[in-house]
Amino acid sequence: QVTMKKHLTIALSTLFMLVGIVTTASAQSRTSVSLNMGGYFGVGVKHFITERSAIEADFDYNISHRAPMFVALYQYHIPLVTNLNFYAGGGINLGANNVGKHRDTDFAFGVDPNVGFEYDFKGTPIALALDYRPAINFTTDTMWDQAAFRVRFKF
Repeated sequence: QVTMKKHLTIALSTLFMLVGIVTTASAQSRTSVSLNMGGYFGVGVKHFITERSAIEADFDYNISHRAPMFVALYQYHIPLVTNLNFYAGGGINLGANNVGKHRDTDFAFGVDPNVGFEYDFKGTPIALALDYRPAINFTTDTMWDQAAFRVRFKF
């Protein structure tokens, strides 16, 4: 499918651009970029503002709903065992649903509760995460299929 290849190319290009920006920002930063795959595909940037609190911004595309979304989140991390954290939080989304024919496209705005697990490979720039983040929209359909696997690159 041409559109799937186009969306994947845009997502990967954005990821590489974010990697370049974050890399130049600070080598000692508590920042990471992620490639998100699952109910939605996209890229994200996460930054720890305290030892356990983080903010995250994602740009994702939900294929089944034809929905590009920008999501801003707050997450609180709780250590479970060595290198494994549980996190919970929430945020807001802004985007569109049913993108395609102009008359079918709906403006999307809502809240996104978020829970997940993140495994941090200490000594490497990689972390893996699995999370669930439904998009509870006020202006269009709620998207319950928002689970994703994330590969994070830390800087």
